[in-house]
Amino acid sequence: MSLIKPTGARVHVLLSVLIGLLVFGAVAQAADSPEDELVTLRLRFDSLKDRYRLLCENYSDLANNCSAPVLNCSECPAGWFQVADQCFQISTDRQDWLTSANICALGGRHLAILNTMAQHEAVEKESRRIGGFYTHYWIGLTDVEKEGEWKWVDNSTLENPSWNILKSEPDNNLSDGPKGEDCAVVDSRSQSWYDVPCSYKYPRICQMAATPLH
Repeated sequence: MSLIKPTGARVHVLLSVLIGLLVFGAVAQAADSPEDELVTLRLRFDSLKDRYRLLCENYSDLANNCSAPVLNCSECPAGWFQVADQCFQISTDRQDWLTSANICALGGRHLAILNTMAQHEAVEKESRRIGGFYTHYWIGLTDVEKEGEWKWVDNSTLENPSWNILKSEPDNNLSDGPKGEDCAVVDSRSQSWYDVPCSYKYPRICQMAATPLH
């Protein structure tokens, strides 16, 4: 009896069907109240995405051995890491804040907007993986327009600050000139922020929305 060799498309369809069945099961077992149901579905959806990635990666490993099409198993480009529905990339070159913001914007991205503990923890983990001397990275936060009024690069107001209060940050130190310190870096080790002169040169963290897997 001859065996039908599975193609990448067929396996992708099978994976999609499996995910669909799992989602249907999650919906059927969801809690009664709308709020509980939403929380439950979000948690299960994240779990299903993790399962899908694992299945996809296992398939891709097999595909490499039999010349089958390799599937994209990540919602982020190569060299980026994912936190929830966002992708982040830490650079190794150093630029001033404005140049860093422009580099990120070239691809329709932006300097990182860090609002959650999970994002800070992921930055620390990636920074340790990369290694190197530098642990401070530009983020998309500045008060260059109005002193003391910190805003993100998307013009949203700062709501969940992570300043290093033990070092009295932000302190707008004028030791480097009358312009003070109008741009922010994150210290990946302490997971806290410092205000520094925008002309200083640091590596940067770019951010973009993750592309949903299909």
